[in-house]
Amino acid sequence: MTGPTFARTMDNAAKTMAVFTAVALLLPAAWVNISLALFLLFWIAGGNWREKLARVRANPLTPWVLALFALFTVGLTYTSASRELALEIFGKYAKLLYIPLLFSVFYESAWQRRAYYAFLAIMIVMLLLSYGQLLDWVPLGPPGQDYTLFKGRIAFGLFLAFTVYLLAHHLRTQPRLRWLWALLLGLALYNLLFMNEGRTGYAAFFGLLLLFACQLWRWRGLVIAVVAAALLGGGAFLASPVFKTRITAVADNLQQSGVDKTGTSVGMRLQFYQNTLRLIATHPFLGGGTGSFVPEYAQLVEAQHLHPTNNPHNEYFMVTTQLGLAGLALLLALGYKLWVHSRHLAPHYRHAAQGLLVTMGVGSLFNSLLMDFSEGHFFVYFCALLYAGLARPAAAPGLVVSTPEPGRAARGVHS
Repeated sequence: MTGPTFARTMDNAAKTMAVFTAVALLLPAAWVNISLALFLLFWIAGGNWREKLARVRANPLTPWVLALFALFTVGLTYTSASRELALEIFGKYAKLLYIPLLFSVFYESAWQRRAYYAFLAIMIVMLLLSYGQLLDWVPLGPPGQDYTLFKGRIAFGLFLAFTVYLLAHHLRTQPRLRWLWALLLGLALYNLLFMNEGRTGYAAFFGLLLLFACQLWRWRGLVIAVVAAALLGGGAFLASPVFKTRITAVADNLQQSGVDKTGTSVGMRLQFYQNTLRLIATHPFLGGGTGSFVPEYAQLVEAQHLHPTNNPHNEYFMVTTQLGLAGLALLLALGYKLWVHSRHLAPHYRHAAQGLLVTMGVGSLFNSLLMDFSEGHFFVYFCALLYAGLARPAAAPGLVVSTPEPGRAARGVHS
């Protein structure tokens, strides 16, 4: 095999593994690690690094992603955590580096489209298998994680909420397949509200419902979204025992939390938030360093005989306690840049990108999603997938990238 042929083979292998990662997101964690490791190996072996790095540099989001990663790296130099723990937590955020690397693959619209549909396909497969569990055709998972297969209820519920949102846009924009999208949308929505127990997924869904309504009807969408949320939420509360139980538990927990903050899941989270704010107050500007939350929180609660935790179940607090207000500002700046640059994407990718931000933004209020494995990789992957087109020549300020929407032919550049 000649040099150019080998390089092309490795390059195509890297692109294939990048697409397969969309499937691996719904499989056990090892599949994601293997697929990304192979992607990196093939990406390096394929050579042509100058062109690949040029695509990476051309993407306006690259500096912001690298800046956040660099801040976690700097945090290693002054952390109060042990070296082993600091490196372990650093490794959880190191997946951010895959964003610019994947930019160089999904720069090509054909591979971008394949990856997008690969995710939708695996979500549909997992959705059908979940119904197989409901019908006793597929074994159930562990207690509390029913109908979720390889992912926990939080991650699967979050993915379901995002998928419902994507399917709603397909239903709106692809009339020829409207019956298919309507069927899948109904199955996904029923699964989310009647089968899944992840409250984070519920919160993300209602946030996405608001976004969807505003995208279609602008400010009038606020009223429409409130009415739709009331009807859907009220209907689910009356008709879905799962939804009712999970929502009622929140109200009960809030009532009990005033007496015993350690006796309920909501009470413990409120305690985590309160104590984390105390930690932040001790080093507000630069934080305690990467990985510092665990030892500092343990020390704080030891004297009070309170419940320990390895994360505050809030990504904004998690970043701030490690990197201070500087880290929080950079995290929020990245989110702002993602929102601003989403306007320069093709319509369907623009909607998906904004949906990704709402999904992660809402979910991060209740979980440390960027640090978590499944949800963090989901964000990294879709950030790269949806925003890779910004580096194309058509992605000039004020213009929309001429990438065709999934399932549609290219229609040119729009002003």
